[in-house]
Amino acid sequence: MKRLVPFLAGAVAIFSPALMAASLDASDCHSVSSKLDKLICHDAELVVLNKQLSEVYQQAVTKSMVNEAAVMKETQKNWLEARQLCLKHSAPQRCLIDSYRSRIQNIKEINATILPPLATYSFQDLKQARFKGIEDIGTSIKLQHGLWAGEPYQLGGSVMPQVILLDDIKAVGPLTVSNKDMAVVLLNYSPGGTGQFLYLAVVDKQSGHLNNIATTFVGDRFRVKDLKIVNKKIILDVIQPGKGDPACCPGDVVQHIWHLNGQNKLEEEPILHKVVRLTPNILANTQWQLESWRYGDPVSDNTNISLRYVNGHFMGNVACNQYTVTVKSKAQPGFIDVLDNHVSVTDKQCGNPLAAEQQQRYLEQLGGVSQFTYFAGKLALSYRVNGQFGVMIYSQVPLIKAK
Repeated sequence: MKRLVPFLAGAVAIFSPALMAASLDASDCHSVSSKLDKLICHDAELVVLNKQLSEVYQQAVTKSMVNEAAVMKETQKNWLEARQLCLKHSAPQRCLIDSYRSRIQNIKEINATILPPLATYSFQDLKQARFKGIEDIGTSIKLQHGLWAGEPYQLGGSVMPQVILLDDIKAVGPLTVSNKDMAVVLLNYSPGGTGQFLYLAVVDKQSGHLNNIATTFVGDRFRVKDLKIVNKKIILDVIQPGKGDPACCPGDVVQHIWHLNGQNKLEEEPILHKVVRLTPNILANTQWQLESWRYGDPVSDNTNISLRYVNGHFMGNVACNQYTVTVKSKAQPGFIDVLDNHVSVTDKQCGNPLAAEQQQRYLEQLGGVSQFTYFAGKLALSYRVNGQFGVMIYSQVPLIKAK
C-alpha cells in the first residue's frame, strides 16, 4: 500500500566506498581496489575512525533542518575531496588519521549547536521536533515549521515524500504510571501519490528536549474528529472509509484507543464502540465557531458566527442575529441538502458596520453547502456559490444552550 522512500539517498551517495567500509566485514575489504580504500581497510585505527565519522555525520544530517542538511552534505563532499590529498603525503596513513580526527571534532561541534533549546509541548516547539516510525522513510526526520520534505524520487523532479504535523490538534496528559505528562500529535505522510497516511506519535519531554518515543500508523485518508487522553489511554475519533465508500468520501465514524506499554510501544485495543455512519446527527450537542470563509480566508476578529445542529436544523448566531435553516441528509454519508428557502433570521440592527455584508455572505455560503466532514478536529462544510467551490472551517467551542 505504501511506497518505499529512499531517505537521505543524497547523503549516502557522497560517501566513497572507503567511508562506508567500517560497516563492512573483512571479506568486503578484500574486494576494494583503490589505494585510499586499501589504506583505510588495512589500518585498524582508520577503520574505527571511519565508522565514528559515518555515525556523527548521519546524526548531524538527520538532526538538521533541510537547509542545514544541504550545507552539511556540501562540506562533507569538500572534505572527501581534500582527503584524497593524503595520498600525496609522505605519511599518508598519519595524514588520514589527522584528517578524520579533525573532521569528527568539527561535526561534533556542529551537532552541539543543532541541539534545540529547552522545549515545551507548544505547537511552535512540536513543529521543530524530530519524529521516527514512519515505515516507508525508515529513519528519523526533523520538521521545519511543521513540515519535512524528502529528496525527489527523480533527479530534478517535483514529486517527493512529505510529512506534515497536523496543526491545532494534540492531546497532553499522562500515559504511564509515573503520571508524567506527554504529548500526542498527528502526522500526515504523503508519499507523493494519492495516499494520505495518518500517523499518531507520542512525544516525551526528556531533559528539556522533545523525544518521539512511539509512533503508529492509523490509516489512509482518515478524517480526524477528536483526539484526547483519558485514563492514560489515547482516544482518537476518526471518519474512515467503510465498505463500499469511495476513497474521497469516508463514511464510518470510528473510535480507536491505544495504550503505551512498558516498552514504549503503542498497543491498539479492540474496537468496542459501535461503528456509525456519518450523518448530521453526529453534530448534536456540539457548538462551532466560524474561523475561515474558505481555506486561506480567515474571518475577522470581530466576526461572531456560530453553528449548532438541532433536530434537522442548522442554527446559531450571525453577527447580532439568530438564524435557523433546514438540513436534510442524503444517502451518501456526509452529504446533505441545506434548504436555503427554509431560512429564518431575526432582523436586528447590529452595531458592526460590516454585519449586514457578513450575514449575507454567510447565509449564501451556508445555503450552498452540500457536504460536511472533519479535518484535524475542525468541522468543514463544503459549499458551491455562483459556480465557485469553497470550504468553511469551524472550530469547536463550549456549548451554550439557547435561552
